[in-house]
Amino acid sequence: MKKIILVLCLSLGLTTSAMAEHAHWSYQGDNAPENWGKIADAHTCATGKNQSPIDIFASKTNQKLPKLKFNYRHANINKIANHGHSIHFYFGSNSTLTYNNTVYNLVQFHAHEPAEHTINGVRYPLELHFVHQAANHSHLVVTVFVEESKENSYFEKMDILKQLAKNGNQNTNILFNPEQLYPHHRSYYRYTGSLTTPPCSESVTWILFRQPITLSKAEIEDISHYLAKNNNRPIQPLNNRIIENN
Repeated sequence: MKKIILVLCLSLGLTTSAMAEHAHWSYQGDNAPENWGKIADAHTCATGKNQSPIDIFASKTNQKLPKLKFNYRHANINKIANHGHSIHFYFGSNSTLTYNNTVYNLVQFHAHEPAEHTINGVRYPLELHFVHQAANHSHLVVTVFVEESKENSYFEKMDILKQLAKNGNQNTNILFNPEQLYPHHRSYYRYTGSLTTPPCSESVTWILFRQPITLSKAEIEDISHYLAKNNNRPIQPLNNRIIENN
């Protein structure tokens, strides 16, 4: 199915390129998430107090949360890399998000199947992460939840990505506007957490859209062929953090 194609684009796993290249970790066995803290330079996975993912609930309503100002008009994917846990789609340096007076460059996107975060204990079948980084190296991750329903028309236009993903690591030059995948309603949850793969670095700003997008059952199932089995880190303690929403 052609719609399944773009789903592959979603096949990433949450992290920046640095974390994706972190060696000797997995989602099962001796190197599963409960042992990530034993990995060199990844002790934060075990000792950190602001880890992700978490269970999301509306703990504080804030009508004045900053607006998300996207500048993805000329976004292009210039590299596709298979890191073993997922496929990552890396963007050129011409796509930005301005948030709370800080400009973040869009670095890459990937997917987790099933979702990593839960909403009031409910887990979506798929979660997309669009990883951004500012000049000071701070990270912001825009999260899109996917629920099973009708096919996504934007995916149908991206057949070429599936073919490229099959071939693994390679350079590309494909126009791809992530904003076309974002939900129509842009209300969101916000909290401070971490990367969800080693080295589990903290002080990451999480922006999670409250409205999910939809993919067909076939599209969602097809993604699993491009991801490590259950590539989602277990829910982490909230530790008195505040979850805001608008």
